[in-house]
Amino acid sequence: MNTLHSLAKFKEILKNPPLSSRGLTRWWWYGCAATRKEITRELEYMKEAGLGGVELQILYPLSEDNKDKNIRNIPYFSPEFFDIIEFTAKKCREMGMRFDFTLGSSWPYGGPFVPQEFAMQCAIPYQIDLKGPQVYSEDITNQFVGDVVVASIGKMENSVMLPETVRDISDKFADRHLFGWVWGKKIEPIEIPEGDWKLCFFVIHRYRQSVLKPAPGAEGLVIDHCSREALDCFLENMAQPIVDRLGKGAIDSFFCDSIECDGQNWSGKLLEEFERRRGYDLGKYIYALWGDMGEITPHVRYDYFLTMSEMTLENFFEPLTQWCNKNGSMSRIQAHGTWGDILRAYAAADQPEGETFGDHRTLECNSIHRRMAASAGHLYGKNIISNETFTWLGNPRFTETLEGMKASVDGVFLDGINQIVNHGYSLTHEGLDSPGWCFYASSHISHTNTWWPYYKHLGKYIHKVSAFLQLGNPHVEVGIYLPQADVWADNRLSDVHMAMRLEDRIGRELADGINKAGYWFDYLNDHALTELAVPCQGGIRIQDNVYRVILLINCHRLPPETAETLEAFVESGGILICVGGVPNDSCGLMNRGERRSKVVSAMDRIFADKKDRIVSYCQQEIVSALRREIDPDVDIEKSQKVGYVHRRDGNDHIYFIANISPEPVRTRIAFKDRTGGCFVLPTEGEEKLAPVDFKTSVSPLGRPRAEVVLDLEAYQSVFVIFPDGMDISETELAPERSSPVFVYQLKGWEFFVPGREEKAFFQTPETWETISGLEYYSGEGVYRTFFKYEKRYDRVCIRLQRLYCAATVYINGQDAGDIWKAPYVLDITKYLRLGENTIELKVVNTLFNQVINPEGGLKKQELPVVIDEWPYFGNIMNNIYKDKQPIGIGCDDSELVPMPSGILGDVVLEMFD
Repeated sequence: MNTLHSLAKFKEILKNPPLSSRGLTRWWWYGCAATRKEITRELEYMKEAGLGGVELQILYPLSEDNKDKNIRNIPYFSPEFFDIIEFTAKKCREMGMRFDFTLGSSWPYGGPFVPQEFAMQCAIPYQIDLKGPQVYSEDITNQFVGDVVVASIGKMENSVMLPETVRDISDKFADRHLFGWVWGKKIEPIEIPEGDWKLCFFVIHRYRQSVLKPAPGAEGLVIDHCSREALDCFLENMAQPIVDRLGKGAIDSFFCDSIECDGQNWSGKLLEEFERRRGYDLGKYIYALWGDMGEITPHVRYDYFLTMSEMTLENFFEPLTQWCNKNGSMSRIQAHGTWGDILRAYAAADQPEGETFGDHRTLECNSIHRRMAASAGHLYGKNIISNETFTWLGNPRFTETLEGMKASVDGVFLDGINQIVNHGYSLTHEGLDSPGWCFYASSHISHTNTWWPYYKHLGKYIHKVSAFLQLGNPHVEVGIYLPQADVWADNRLSDVHMAMRLEDRIGRELADGINKAGYWFDYLNDHALTELAVPCQGGIRIQDNVYRVILLINCHRLPPETAETLEAFVESGGILICVGGVPNDSCGLMNRGERRSKVVSAMDRIFADKKDRIVSYCQQEIVSALRREIDPDVDIEKSQKVGYVHRRDGNDHIYFIANISPEPVRTRIAFKDRTGGCFVLPTEGEEKLAPVDFKTSVSPLGRPRAEVVLDLEAYQSVFVIFPDGMDISETELAPERSSPVFVYQLKGWEFFVPGREEKAFFQTPETWETISGLEYYSGEGVYRTFFKYEKRYDRVCIRLQRLYCAATVYINGQDAGDIWKAPYVLDITKYLRLGENTIELKVVNTLFNQVINPEGGLKKQELPVVIDEWPYFGNIMNNIYKDKQPIGIGCDDSELVPMPSGILGDVVLEMFD
């Protein structure tokens, strides 16, 4: 592409990004208590703020039915339910907004129609120690609740069950009857030879997990996520009726929230499927899933988890997407929480989705939720990778600011995400007391928040950056292998959280250190390496990306097929680095000796003359080993504050660079293999190209690179773009940043709150929570002063020392613009006049001070035991409100004190010639 065409394309995208890259929001309807008027009103708020669509999730009620307030909780799947969903889908389409829908109410998938046989199963191991010789039998009625699915007995020696002594005794468990009814279980006589023996049996607990936080009428059991019959039951009852009513394609995406199946470690057909897939009977070896059976133990555990993984992929994740596509929709899936192959689970979706949970307003690689979702998208060709963003961003709640959200969202972008889903927006009936209805685990990102009028700036920013990050393909040279075999082999019977265990094994700080050393990485799984990877010069190609380095971290076991792929990778010129030792075992019980031999032989050949590529588990040693073999893709001088992500669009290279810190940063950045010119495109403000201090150099390994010096303001981000064949003289450059020639401090400020009596006067602005009567006030406060402008300057900017949390600047009554994040600067040149000028700063704070008010806040008057409208039991609502409306997690009263509100410190005018 001609360079000028490239520049025009990038500038046009920044000026008019495609509508499809706008951010989305989760939209909670509590008790489905929605009206057409309120739906329309809130969709208009969202669209005005720059949101491109909604993901509707219907949850528990937050109010009893109330005729006076026009609140009616609509029963799930009632005729009125379908009417209101259909209206919403059509309204979104009419407004040009995306409409996604969470199947079921809340999460995980389930409902009132799920029978016990299709419900999530939890196997509980029981064991009885026996001394032989004896004939053992026992009535075990009432000793457990559930059904025995498998039982075995084996001889113990030094706390290890000897595999050769094990026999299946499932047939020895018989029903015990009382007046013809099955009342319990008994163990029929068993011959116990001499020695110490252990009888082990697994019970599927009768009481199963229910759907979390559902709407009225949607309560019920969670489905077995390894059973195709269970998924079909769910789709037939909970999903197909919606499609039949609304029509195919009326819903853009069906959403599956995180896999929070607490305790699912079994499935109805597990024993049958295990024998079919693994080639032996699990019944004899069930003790290995819980206890020690010697050297076969990790192999049996691996086989068990591999089978559970295959079953959940084939019976839940993949057919869910197939059903969505058949009905004219996409699937959006959060796979974290699954026990299965995490990357394949994410990749089963049309749009994989990660999550940000907690305070992530700093630069840190987030493996457990974000980087794995992004890696799955990269490996399996899913270009749009979304992220549930801002969940529990502030703790206590209601402390989040747009500035903090901008820092958080940049961290999300730097992990390879390119579409943002806010968490989130609560439907709130007009007329309810502020802050209205709120979700207990979210940031409150809706029209009832004090700073909502300023959200449009963040919405516009998200829109622009997402558009750029959806261009082309990722450019990633380093892969970190996911040691799933080790996780499966080392864990007992459980619903192992694969993403969490992998992060624990690899190490959060280690992965983050590799990333900050300039080696942005994808995670790689066995399936991608053995089924998708193609050897090429210098490494392996997966999709349109070439991986030149693969790290094995804390990896002791490999499938032989993966070992063979890694050997081919090295033979093609790829670099394999082992951290914490070389894999010396395989996985799986059958033919384990032969499989182990293949792995050991492959590793011996790979590292025969490359011992320096085996390093200890030490970040410094790992980075040193990497730098001996390959230059960083992007070497950032201040990498603890500034991060990057790299994409290719044809022959154009695009780098997103973000400073996630409250201080300005001057940093030198080296871009490997880049020559020729580049330009810096700001993500905010004017769409002009900025000049760069640019030079070419040679890396320590002899590679050409471009070095650029960037001055980044606090929380600033830019795109650095190297168009193919660019000549810097072709570009129209923005003026270089200069220093002010004169700084004038504004003093003598009047403060007041519109409509209230409280007033104050400050020489230098102070925050208003210190003023009597405003300690618990949340809303707008006004700071006013006067300034005599005696000489015209080319440019005049107002700069605030500290702002809590957003402000609009008025000059002589004219709206000069908003300030919502550091560096708290705004150009006001065109609004000033010679002579006297009035400056007003209309500031909003967060909702926090209001909600902690002892006189009200989030507290709600308790309902009596019996009430006149649904749900009639008053304590149903009282219990929901207590459980779902905490101020924070683990917060004590010492943290619930008013936060700074307004402006603090110097306010100056900076004059430029």
